[in-house]
Amino acid sequence: MTRAPLTRLFAASGAAALLLTGCTSGVETSDTTHLRVAYGWYPTCFDYAQSNPFALFGRQVLDTLLSHNPDTGKLEPYLAQSWKNLDGGRAYEFTLRDGVTFSNGEKLTAQVVADNFQTLWKHAGQGVSPTPGAYLRGYDNAKAIDGRTVRVEFTQPNAGFLQANTEGQFGIIAPASLAKSPKERCAEGTIGSGPFVLKEAVQDERVEYTKREGYDWAPAAFGRKGAAALDRVTIQIVPEESVRAAGVVSGEYDIAYSMTEKGLSQAGKQDGVNTVLAADRSVVNTFVVNTADPVLTDPAVRQAIQHGIDRKEFVDTFYGKGVEPATDVVSRGHPNYRDRTALLAHDPERSRSILERAGWAKGTDGIRAKGGKKLRLALTYSNSDIGAAASGWEYVKNGLAEIGVALDLKPVSDAAQADLRKTGKWQLAVYQGASRGDADGIAAFYHTELAPWDGQAPRPEVDRLLAEQAATVDPVKRNSLVQTAVTTILQQGHGIPLFDSAQVLLTRTSVRELTFPVNSWEPILHRVEKK
Repeated sequence: MTRAPLTRLFAASGAAALLLTGCTSGVETSDTTHLRVAYGWYPTCFDYAQSNPFALFGRQVLDTLLSHNPDTGKLEPYLAQSWKNLDGGRAYEFTLRDGVTFSNGEKLTAQVVADNFQTLWKHAGQGVSPTPGAYLRGYDNAKAIDGRTVRVEFTQPNAGFLQANTEGQFGIIAPASLAKSPKERCAEGTIGSGPFVLKEAVQDERVEYTKREGYDWAPAAFGRKGAAALDRVTIQIVPEESVRAAGVVSGEYDIAYSMTEKGLSQAGKQDGVNTVLAADRSVVNTFVVNTADPVLTDPAVRQAIQHGIDRKEFVDTFYGKGVEPATDVVSRGHPNYRDRTALLAHDPERSRSILERAGWAKGTDGIRAKGGKKLRLALTYSNSDIGAAASGWEYVKNGLAEIGVALDLKPVSDAAQADLRKTGKWQLAVYQGASRGDADGIAAFYHTELAPWDGQAPRPEVDRLLAEQAATVDPVKRNSLVQTAVTTILQQGHGIPLFDSAQVLLTRTSVRELTFPVNSWEPILHRVEKK
């Protein structure tokens, strides 16, 4: 057994050495205070600010300044009991709750919060916390005004900053963790003020959390006051989906993450088992389009592809519960969502007409050409991409062939895909939607200077609109700018949205109050009960 380098953490009662020895004990199905979660992957990093894919692990120990109420869509107090928007979004002041402590006994103060922002910005500059860095666009400084008031200042308006403070990557950590290097934080984890404390981690086997005694500052959206209902949470690493599903059916696990039709059919209609859909709030799964490519620079080609994919048949054939055809650039749970089915309608005749008018003539081999250049494109994807099964992409390939577009499928490693992002030497690529319930999440993908895929040609009108919304604090005006930008994005084929996927879980019926206030990867276990 390989043990994680998580050699020293702090329990609620104070500093405690963490010994990573032993294996899991027997099943404790009758213990109503112990939640057992089957999860497919061991986290590569225990610092949430650096490791967004492992939100489930980081969020349980962290609190944020603000909370998002998914029912009302409004921001609510959390570690900050109040806040102010100053100078048109160029500065924000937070007044902190009194009496909050971290699990090692250190106190939450305005200076600690200011140091958190300073450290996030420093790490963003080092390239180890890129997502928080994007949230801090235009950051200037953070300073403590007094013991409980912190001011964060920007060189330009940052309209999405308040929402960013509901995200786990902005979770406030203790001074002891701030003093660690990014590498140390990845290996050892971070100390937060949250409802649970990381107790033990065994590499590729399990991660254990215990209840934080004395916890009493959860936001109203969590629906519970005081300490967590559970005494203990075990996240068991179970790579095989069938084993996760069987474990829930047998009662060995209370929750199993990342279910597909395979696991759901295995569970069937077994007594004592529920299926839970956790809706996302993100940019949907999309074909990224390199608009600087000599072929894809032609908007007619992009528009033809937009209408050449039958999204409903694609989803119905290759996916199951929790996956729906894309009807916008973002998922249905996103605050900026608008039903744009008409702009994404499957209409191969329209695609052919668009290409004909643009001079792309069909050749004897069925592939269109213009000026002696074939309409042939490469789609690169990695095995970790959602929907990366070759059969699914073969289906897309065959559909585009019907309108005269040849699609070459190029599976690559994750490392090669990451390298492609930086080179600009790509045409179409698969993008898994990243969660952020704010318009800046759209800008981070579609604004050419912010997008993670390099090499795309500037889109002056779209780039202008997305930059303007980011600096517009009036929510009505901001949303209007976003809607205009998104309509243009879809009409011009700057991105090819494919499908919207929810997180699908299996749970025992004894599990109550499982909620996802932020996104599908961040269940709030503070209020979960077993009955």
